[in-house]
Amino acid sequence: MQATCRVRVLGGFGVAVDGRPVPTDAWRSRRAADLVKLLAIEAGHRMHREQAMASLWPELPADAAGANLRKAVHYARRALGGPEAIDVTGHVLTLWPGAALDCDLERFDRAADTALASGDASTCAAAAALYGGDLLPEDRYEWWAEERRTKVRTRYVALLRAAGDWARLLELDETDEEAHRALMRRHLAAGRRREALRQFELLRRALRERIGVGPDAETVALYESALAEGADPPSVAQTVAVTLANGLVAWGRRNLAEAERLAKRARALALDANLGHELGEASTLLALVAYARGTWHEQFRREFVDSVRRSTELETAVFDAHLCFQEFYLYGPEGHEGAEAFGRDLLDIATAAGSTGGRALAHLLLGEFALLSGDLDGAATQLSRSWVAAEATGCASAQSIALERAAEARVRQGDRSAAVALLDRAMPLARASGIRSHLVIRVHGLRVLAAGGVVDALSAVRDGERLLASEHVCDPCSMGFRTEAARACARANDLGRARRHLAEAERISGLWQGGPWTAALWEVRAELRRAAGQASQAAALFLEAADQFATLGRPWEAHRCRAAADA
Repeated sequence: MQATCRVRVLGGFGVAVDGRPVPTDAWRSRRAADLVKLLAIEAGHRMHREQAMASLWPELPADAAGANLRKAVHYARRALGGPEAIDVTGHVLTLWPGAALDCDLERFDRAADTALASGDASTCAAAAALYGGDLLPEDRYEWWAEERRTKVRTRYVALLRAAGDWARLLELDETDEEAHRALMRRHLAAGRRREALRQFELLRRALRERIGVGPDAETVALYESALAEGADPPSVAQTVAVTLANGLVAWGRRNLAEAERLAKRARALALDANLGHELGEASTLLALVAYARGTWHEQFRREFVDSVRRSTELETAVFDAHLCFQEFYLYGPEGHEGAEAFGRDLLDIATAAGSTGGRALAHLLLGEFALLSGDLDGAATQLSRSWVAAEATGCASAQSIALERAAEARVRQGDRSAAVALLDRAMPLARASGIRSHLVIRVHGLRVLAAGGVVDALSAVRDGERLLASEHVCDPCSMGFRTEAARACARANDLGRARRHLAEAERISGLWQGGPWTAALWEVRAELRRAAGQASQAAALFLEAADQFATLGRPWEAHRCRAAADA
């Protein structure tokens, strides 16, 4: 009697042979399960042995990879119940060639082909229902599954779009503007004007938090038409929302003058109405324009002078809007040159105005400058003052960064347990702050750095990876986590995972050339070479990283890289 085998790869991995599930502990080797996954997602469930070796053991020479493949085949056959489970003929491996093999991915692909070719909405909806979830989500950081995962998810999105299932699309991607716009039109057609306006606000918030952009012109025009349908004139908050949205459209078109004009108008309206959140958005747009013109310091100083004279709520909104730019200023291509003088200037302004929140931000800048310059005692003093002042004003974002940087100072002093304790205090503040998407991933990066060993470091990496999989984070703010995760994975000899984090870090760094990020990437590449046993190449790359860190005035990192090169 012909055997039957059902393989599930959508939403998770599972195998059942003749109706009996293969228990998790039957996979005596992780690579045995990976081999079955690899064959299950391959067309025809066949693969050349060299391709399998390159996918699962890319860092090993052919002899060692071949030996590992033979072991994986042996353990996979044992788990599945017999040698017929994986056939090896010549140089080709085949999954269950003599059995009735049913794979959920294959069924989904066939149904999607038929549905998309028909263009029928109900047929597309039925095909979409076969999608059980992302392909092999537990293997999110395995490069051999990434291309197939992206392809099948793209087809699922196409099915939902063809079916007009806009709500499901937004569950997958809350920044899908076409879906938001379709729901706005649906609400307006049904006379649900308030729901249409609320849909626009959901879109605007999602785009701002996840991508840092605003809705496009077509969506803004639809929102304005919905406002015009009401019996009452738009509220100040709604007027500010339209103004900011149009300002971001102008920014996207690189019309800096128009973007600045609209941002200033929105800022004035928000100040008159005491709208802290909207004021922060206007400040963010003004900061973008100023950064593009090379005048961010002047813009921030003007807003700082104005903000320290206002209420704590408005002051905090402006500070949150500029904190990410301040961090980029410290860690960007120009390094932290001039940061101390700038921080002293801000401290004088805040002290003269009697602004506790202003002092918190100025002390934070001075503390970070001291930390990067290697003055750990000075950093501890300034960061403590920043945290106390930030706590007094309830500014969660400044508290979180002050604690995070104090933890980094503790790591440099060799007190990892104290660093972890500080990070435990920083995490809830980061989550509660108005700029969560910037701060939480930074704490995860410091958790990796503060880990006491390989096991703890990999646990911290996994926590950060789960965050990246479930939430959007600011790309520049994720650089610390990406580089520390890559270093930790390389030291644990998980080279495929290390390369994935390095590739993401290189992508982000490519947007802003130069600076400490470039040096950090050289250090990660050196760690990978060292893990692969290429000692002389690793030493050369460590020295390159050390020289770049030293040039940027980063003595601690330079010393770490030189010590690694000597070792």
